[in-house]
Amino acid sequence: MVLFYSLLYEKGGREKNEDSIALHRMETRAGELTMALICDGMGGEDKGELASGYLVESLSVWFYDKLPPVLKNGFSRGRIRRCLQRQLFTVHEELRRYALENRLRCGTTMTLLLIFNRRYLLFQSGDSMAYSLGRKIRALAPRQGNERGVDRCIGIGSFKAPHMSSGRAMKGMCFLLHSDGFGEKIKPKDMLNALGRERIRQREDADRALRALAKAGVRRGCTDNMSAIYLGCS
Repeated sequence: MVLFYSLLYEKGGREKNEDSIALHRMETRAGELTMALICDGMGGEDKGELASGYLVESLSVWFYDKLPPVLKNGFSRGRIRRCLQRQLFTVHEELRRYALENRLRCGTTMTLLLIFNRRYLLFQSGDSMAYSLGRKIRALAPRQGNERGVDRCIGIGSFKAPHMSSGRAMKGMCFLLHSDGFGEKIKPKDMLNALGRERIRQREDADRALRALAKAGVRRGCTDNMSAIYLGCS
């Protein structure tokens, strides 16, 4: 059902990239399953890139090992949410323990999109964003957390379950996930103008559009890492 995808992973104005991203797809007996994931290590916190990378690695394993058995009995939002929250809580506590032992802080935001048989689930912790793009651009979940996203951060403070939203992945719909750095200087209307479905016919179109938006962000003064995942659905 996901016809093509495009990835952007840019260091931007930072010395290192604290973002981590992943895109996984697999065929199951019940249909195609896709997971898009962006994690943004907390800027200014110690080892932000370690936190985001570890969460992406953990959720990649979760996608292949723990999610398929949950889907055997159908697409249940409740079962998927509980399974994911157990995994996130484990990572949260592991990061907290690592930080305590090493006298530092390390945390990460998370935006995770699952698409399965014309349905999607979005889980969001922190200030990365996810949109659907058609004739208009629509945020799939409200921005979480304060200006630094700390109160919705995996690995710092008390564990808070991610915000969950769901809907139908209609034919021709497109999805865009991005870290807060990508959206720092790029407005949603700019994203729609560059990435609207009528403008993007194949992966190469999306690649060019994402790179152009990233360059525009730098020209406008963005100093953060910039990551994005674009999905075009058939």
